[in-house]
Amino acid sequence: MSIKLTYFNARGVAELIRYIFAYAGQEFEDERIQRESWAERKPDAPLGSVPYVVLESGERYAQATSLARFFADKFDIRGKTAEEKLQSDMIVDLVRTDIIPLLVKIFFEKDNEKKAALKKEAQDKVNVWFEKVEALYMKGESSVLESGFSWADLALFNAVNDFFPNFNIIVDEKFEKIHKTISAVKSEPKIAEWIEKRPFSPM
Repeated sequence: MSIKLTYFNARGVAELIRYIFAYAGQEFEDERIQRESWAERKPDAPLGSVPYVVLESGERYAQATSLARFFADKFDIRGKTAEEKLQSDMIVDLVRTDIIPLLVKIFFEKDNEKKAALKKEAQDKVNVWFEKVEALYMKGESSVLESGFSWADLALFNAVNDFFPNFNIIVDEKFEKIHKTISAVKSEPKIAEWIEKRPFSPM
């Protein structure tokens, strides 16, 4: 039995998991359900939410970042030491807990004036956070960790490549280490192959 990942036909919060699978060469069933069918499917989901996975054992688990962390550990891309794992987890949590929720608020806001204010707030906060990340936590040549590639690189790439363009959030050119890391992820052959073949979705 192969791993099965269930989510909507969107990149969203599941794409980090898909990127990890792509990088690791892990085959998986990419089940993309229609939003119209979600109400019917929801009671059967482990915690009533997506994404969730069914492992080779048949056990089912939910919570997107927990799943990504599990697979990052499994495929040895979370960090080589306990402190590196703390560092990579911190960057991932910054993206998933702080940045993406700001963008979700923009997405669902219908009032144009309020939407513009939310975009400015998001851009300002991204600038502050990335200035700190650039100065303190980009330890590798083209990676977050000194030891090399990790799920933190994928999380940054996921935010900058898949989310930011939809909201006109800009990563200032002065953040050279972050840009170098994003470029390294984009040029990774297994990631490039996944991006080329994945189903189209706006976000």
